[in-house]
Amino acid sequence: MPRSLCLVVLALLCLPLAAEPRLATLEYPPYSSQALPSGGSIVELTRSAFATQGYAPQIDFLPWARARAELRDGSYQGALALWPQEIKEEKLTASRPLFYSELGLFVRQSDPQPFTRLADLRGRKVGIVRGYGYPPRLLESGLLPEEAVDDISNLRKLAARRFDLVLLERVVGEYLVAGDAELRGRLVWQEPALERIPLVVGFTKPRAGQPDWAAIFERGLRELHASGEYMRILKRHNSWR
Repeated sequence: MPRSLCLVVLALLCLPLAAEPRLATLEYPPYSSQALPSGGSIVELTRSAFATQGYAPQIDFLPWARARAELRDGSYQGALALWPQEIKEEKLTASRPLFYSELGLFVRQSDPQPFTRLADLRGRKVGIVRGYGYPPRLLESGLLPEEAVDDISNLRKLAARRFDLVLLERVVGEYLVAGDAELRGRLVWQEPALERIPLVVGFTKPRAGQPDWAAIFERGLRELHASGEYMRILKRHNSWR
């Protein structure tokens, strides 16, 4: 082998392997949680989509406010599962929706809060989570928001009569209430839903020399759909209902 060609081959062999994507998520059951099999449905979908393309993403569970800060400083290349407002605020590239979720209100079963329009609830105290990207029209509706660190804290405060309502996704709230003996039978979803929210994975813009993780993830999702594995993953994670 000519010396020049040998040097080229050696140089290629010494190149580092392509980096794996580093993603952030939060405790967001039943979609993502360290306590759930495979980390929850969205975590398993994300890992499986990347695996079809030969990648094994690192997915770290962080408080949401911290996850947003670390996205901004470049420590992570993406995050899951996000709402459209969070994609906009963080200037991320959104994947196709993985789920659609109903966003609305939970109340005490003994104290329903019927309404036909948001104006009917003006002046009521509502629990929200610090750092979540709630649709602005909900926060500007005249409700009085009070922040907590997570959804389960808000539900417990609602049961303790600390406020009137909790703004929360229906599936998330029903999962948390069903799993807590102190809340079960005491808190319920209040119709109607306020928003139908797509849940997506958001990616930062690739830096020079970095793979386009959003494009790679999209190819992986297409393969999961084509093989039927996408629906098999969803069915495995819906057994709690």
